[in-house]
Amino acid sequence: MSFSQLSVFVYGTLKPGGCYWARFCEGKVQRTTPARIRGELYDLGCGYPGAVFNECGWIEGCVHEFIWPVDFAAVDALEGYCINGAPDKNEYERRIVTCFDYQELELGRVWAYEVNPQMLLASKAQRLPDGCWLV
Repeated sequence: MSFSQLSVFVYGTLKPGGCYWARFCEGKVQRTTPARIRGELYDLGCGYPGAVFNECGWIEGCVHEFIWPVDFAAVDALEGYCINGAPDKNEYERRIVTCFDYQELELGRVWAYEVNPQMLLASKAQRLPDGCWLV
């Protein structure tokens, strides 16, 4: 499967049914694909999750392929990510990750947001062992 440069893996409030889906994604994505990535998911205790990308587990979510760069940029702003900002000042860092289907077959490489380690340490984060944020 091939994804566009405006494709992002989401695992929390931007998933269909999540509290930010309607405002930031509905009608703005050309395709949503169920997917998962390698890592650990945390409940940050503030109404949304944060992910750490590693080989310790799976994070469940989906890939949104945005139609317009302006809508993709709006997600950057929501995630507290500034492309020219210092990584320690961003709430999340946008990184390229490999995503997989639920049979662990590789789907391709997309953007995803990894929580700032300082924010993770400062929060009352609880690891979600099943890697799934319920919307």
